Amino acid sequence: MMLSSFNNIPIFFNKTGSGPAVLLLHGFGDDHTVWQKTRWVDELQKSFTVISMDIRGCGKSGKPDSPNDYTLEAHCSDIKNVLIECDTPSPIMWGWSLGATIALHYSKKHKVSATIAAGTYFGPIFTDEFIMNGLAQTKDKITRARLNGLKTWEVVQPEEISTPLLVYTGTNDENVAVQLRKQKNAIETSGGQLCILQNLNHEELLTNMDAVKPLVWPFLRKNSPVKNPLFSDSQ
Repeated sequence: MMLSSFNNIPIFFNKTGSGPAVLLLHGFGDDHTVWQKTRWVDELQKSFTVISMDIRGCGKSGKPDSPNDYTLEAHCSDIKNVLIECDTPSPIMWGWSLGATIALHYSKKHKVSATIAAGTYFGPIFTDEFIMNGLAQTKDKITRARLNGLKTWEVVQPEEISTPLLVYTGTNDENVAVQLRKQKNAIETSGGQLCILQNLNHEELLTNMDAVKPLVWPFLRKNSPVKNPLFSDSQ
């Protein structure tokens, strides 16, 4: 399905399943199909309404070439418009990598039931050095616009997330794991939960369902806004 969003950019989304809503947000170089390829859509739709979308600049969504179209306001507007279209104003947000960062920012500004952030951390992420390194590695006009758009992004801190929060990464997720260890006290003091899974790298935060499911499933069950009789402890 497609809708027109911020600055008239078309945004693609998919909705399947039934029950409490979960919105899935992918990483910088992916699209909504990463959640299908890793079998999470098949797993979640047994108990949830699963909404996955292509972040602007990715997949079937529009790909403008101006950095002004990749602000936080633009991304959050896209999410809000998709949720309005799906009549699900307060879902559980689950983002991975860039999608996790966007999920945290959306949860800071808008009402959600809970937030799962995989493979990201709080505070400054998109530094000048980060952006310049990215720009040096690509000549693609769209990718460069997306990277330059990050220059205007503010930061988000654990205390700014007021709804239930699960943050997870893996011990092999390099800088993300390093930063989250430093932020552990701030996350937990703010009521959030941090888990660093043994021997998982950035991609395996999605692909290794055997390791991730025992962590996220209790969180989803506990924070589902609507009790679902199909959502059993055995799942």
